[in-house]
Amino acid sequence: MKKLLALLVAIVMVVGVFAGCNQPADNPPAETPAPVEPSTPDETPAPTEEPVTTGPDGREFADEQVFRTLYSSEVSTMNYLSSGSTYDLVVGANTIDSLVENDPYGNIIPSAAESWEVSPDGLTWTFHLRQGQYWYDADGNQKDPVTAHDYVAAARYVCDANNECDNSYLMEGWLVNAEESVYYTAYAAAAVPKGTEQGPDQDAVIDENGIIYEGKGWSDDEGKYTEWVEVPVVTPDMVGVEALDDYTVVYHLVKPRPYFLTVLQFGTYWPAPAALLEELGSDFALDNYTMWFNGAYILSEFAPNEKRVYTKNENNWDAEHIYIERIEQTCNTEAATLEPELFLRGEVDAASIGPDIVADWLSDPEKSQMISTTRVVADYSYFMGFNFEPKFDAEYEPENWAIAVNNENFRQCITHAINRTEYIAARFPGDDPSIHMINTVTPKGFSINPDNGKDFVTYGGLEKYTTGESFNEELALQFKEAALAELTEAGCTFPIKIPTNYHSDSNTWANALVVMEQQVEDLLGSDFVDIIPLAYGGNSFLNETRRNGNYAIQELNWGADFMDPETWADPFDRENSYNFFCHDTENYRVFQNTKTEATNALIDEYFALCDAARLVTDNWDARYEAFAAAESFYLDHAIVLPMFISGGSYQATKLNGFEGQYAMMGQSSSRYKGQHVYKTAMSQDMFDAQYEEWYASMGN
Repeated sequence: MKKLLALLVAIVMVVGVFAGCNQPADNPPAETPAPVEPSTPDETPAPTEEPVTTGPDGREFADEQVFRTLYSSEVSTMNYLSSGSTYDLVVGANTIDSLVENDPYGNIIPSAAESWEVSPDGLTWTFHLRQGQYWYDADGNQKDPVTAHDYVAAARYVCDANNECDNSYLMEGWLVNAEESVYYTAYAAAAVPKGTEQGPDQDAVIDENGIIYEGKGWSDDEGKYTEWVEVPVVTPDMVGVEALDDYTVVYHLVKPRPYFLTVLQFGTYWPAPAALLEELGSDFALDNYTMWFNGAYILSEFAPNEKRVYTKNENNWDAEHIYIERIEQTCNTEAATLEPELFLRGEVDAASIGPDIVADWLSDPEKSQMISTTRVVADYSYFMGFNFEPKFDAEYEPENWAIAVNNENFRQCITHAINRTEYIAARFPGDDPSIHMINTVTPKGFSINPDNGKDFVTYGGLEKYTTGESFNEELALQFKEAALAELTEAGCTFPIKIPTNYHSDSNTWANALVVMEQQVEDLLGSDFVDIIPLAYGGNSFLNETRRNGNYAIQELNWGADFMDPETWADPFDRENSYNFFCHDTENYRVFQNTKTEATNALIDEYFALCDAARLVTDNWDARYEAFAAAESFYLDHAIVLPMFISGGSYQATKLNGFEGQYAMMGQSSSRYKGQHVYKTAMSQDMFDAQYEEWYASMGN
């Protein structure tokens, strides 16, 4: 059985060395031998093995391994050390080799590291790098060798607040002194000379001895901080990553994390050339000429908002498994509209087939053989969140919502009133909703016990959620009756206004909310609840809605950071900008103290369960049981409602994704390594046959 977290310790590569013998040029033979007539061999030589020209689905490889596609918007940065965006990290995923990577079945295998070991206490991870690898610039010129010092330099860069790395949280609380380094460098950058500070925003000062202090307890009456606390000095060499020698890098963890290998797929832990980082500083990776590459591809051309061109790195350690020679990506803001037609004309090799044209493609005899679904991937979990610190416009009566959301019978009523099948059908037109629906925040199949292959969602209190359906009209009406009496007594007015937001760019999201509005109001009565869909657009959607507490109920999502149940508890941690089911919201744009004593008691109990689960690091069964207790507590009290995972949309492609790397998180699935370009598109029959074989091979 293949396990999703199988740890392959090493690959042994046997290299044959052949030596040729040549007679010295200054000692020619005395005479040239007479030519010998060729003789007829006794046996016919074995035929030369023909190169493979077809893939597992029977399609022929394209004569030229060039993959052409469109993209609709440029990455915000190519600096993989600073960005936490999956979209931004696609560039680095294809040009930077991480310590480990995934095979097509999700197993972790060596990449830049040939082998590794972990100390008995789980706190020290030692990686032995593959020697003979180099960095290359955009023109393919060989630069410095890739060494352990590049991993050290990268980690120190991430842990320096001056570099504004959005993904430093994957080192803070993970590596020794990483969090302290970010904290210290932030205050060092903001510090003003002691005695010159003005106002509460200047809470960092530096004295004549270079000691930095943080202000505590601002007093409006006195116009100053009542206390100054010294900020402990943290130098870069104190961050918990070190180079034992040129090819041995060691990470020192704050606490045991048995899943540490899985986080190495994020840019936070990728190497960067130490010399280039030192030279460029904040100017690192502004374009393809301010970065170097050690991965499968070199970003040989980059014109912002015009094109990106990747060329195969012929010197990569695994070059024989890099089949696509060149990737040409053209930027066009109308990519989604243009791609299908360009695919039919042979001008691009992949296209998304949107819900507005999918019916036409499926009904057309020729087009229907060019279309297939994408693989459903559980790297993001989507759920309906109840906002416990409402901060929306007065016309929607946030004070009234605060009374309602603190009532568990009301939350249960809404949970059981939402018909998720109808909602998902509108969200993914033409799809079978069952392939997207999830009953737990942690998607089924994401966290598999590496000792026994048991799925996390079958543990403890979660097991009852693996089957069945939350939508239950009878239960919804029962909870409504109980809630109605309690809310009336608490002073709630009806109908309860429920503003719920969607991104204006998504027609399917808008349609799904209209479906939910009609369905829930028909069931519970428009005199009881009034669901109000509201459109927000642009890149500021999250800042204007979720992070600002500007919603009552909203479709939320969380992407996995590592392969363990703990990652799905992280969005609901003590500093929670998702549904604000926490005590500590002072650091956000929301703090109204609108939670009741009963809600605060639930918060305390939930955090106690999570704290206990995080301490279990030496027994997979016990760890899974503990985290299952925490997640099932969240679901039992209707704090969120699990909805769906993404994927399963329609595409036309000349690739075969089953050849590439796969993981339910990280950047593996963004890599083109291991894939071929084919002459023709993949059909749904081809996809289904390979999916069945692939799924069975994963041991499920």
